[in-house]
Amino acid sequence: MRINPFIFGIFVLAVFMGTILGFQAAGIWSVSGKISSSGEAVEPIASDVNSIKGWMTLEQISIAFNVRVPEILEQFELPADTPPTTALKDMETEIFSVTDLRTWLQSRTVAAPGVSETPGSIPQSTPTPAVMIAPAVVESTTMSVATEHIIAEKTITGKTTFQQLLDWGVPEEVIQQVIGGELPALSTAIKDYVAGKGLEFSSIKSALQAEVDKIN
Repeated sequence: MRINPFIFGIFVLAVFMGTILGFQAAGIWSVSGKISSSGEAVEPIASDVNSIKGWMTLEQISIAFNVRVPEILEQFELPADTPPTTALKDMETEIFSVTDLRTWLQSRTVAAPGVSETPGSIPQSTPTPAVMIAPAVVESTTMSVATEHIIAEKTITGKTTFQQLLDWGVPEEVIQQVIGGELPALSTAIKDYVAGKGLEFSSIKSALQAEVDKIN
């Protein structure tokens, strides 16, 4: 018996759609990166900056990485009234992208283990050992905070000048190679110079930051 092609086509489509709907109902099929195969919402992981996605919001990043939303906005010169529910991909500028945010958050966590572990190393059983160890604890904590401060200071932003790059130890010839020309007045902000040359600030910034990181 010959099957009507129209009926056969409907049958194949029904089987195909039924399979997809069945897998979705069972939690095996997921068409969105925002939901895992088990049906749970995907959230950024504090120990892995690469888990940050463009569709995630400022609020999610703030909670996962324990950083205030205003601090993120100030770091990347974004409008202070930006809602916490704004997606990262909707805020991209010349000096802000998901990649820039990952790099900045990674630099913030470098000194974190030293700060968090030090208090736990203080014996609590007797007061005498605690008094003896206290100076070491203070010194370790001070060094960790100082290290984190230095890392934050040596992160290139839209206000960083060529003089600061030289002060951080980046050779003049390396800077000239990256920007493709002679250095302007050392007080000139890198972002302003790049804009005046019609270049892309984000790529120049990444190349110069890599040189800063090599030295520090």
